[in-house]
Amino acid sequence: MPRYAYERLSEQDNDFLCWESANLPMHIVATQIFDAQALRGEEHGIDFEAVKGLTHSILHRIPRYRQKLAWIPGENHAVWVDDEHFNLDYHLRHTSLPRPGSDEQLKRLSARIIEQPLDRTRPLWESWVVEGLRGHRFAVLAQVHHCQLHRRA
Repeated sequence: MPRYAYERLSEQDNDFLCWESANLPMHIVATQIFDAQALRGEEHGIDFEAVKGLTHSILHRIPRYRQKLAWIPGENHAVWVDDEHFNLDYHLRHTSLPRPGSDEQLKRLSARIIEQPLDRTRPLWESWVVEGLRGHRFAVLAQVHHCQLHRRA
């Protein structure tokens, strides 16, 4: 008998998926602002490759970040399965505000990013590294779907 590698979503997490609509996104977002000195690369920008390398080095600790949804045939219920085509470049993105970027510009950029739904054919998270903030700062805008935050007991 074949063995399948999947984990069924809890009823609550499945509900988060079913309730989601264009007017009711079910992802949460955090915007964090950091001093850019420690990650300053050549030409005084952020060393994005260092950020990417660090993220890649810890992904094994968060298996859900490499899993996507699959739907059970005949049911309105999802399961988590490994994404065989996982690509960190899709989930970890890099952009910049026009220098010197203001907090207001960061808020507008954040609003544009977070109003877009997460792609349900991929793991349900993404992070944006935003450089160019006034005062030698950068931001990380991270969003994750509610259904990814819980584990079954």
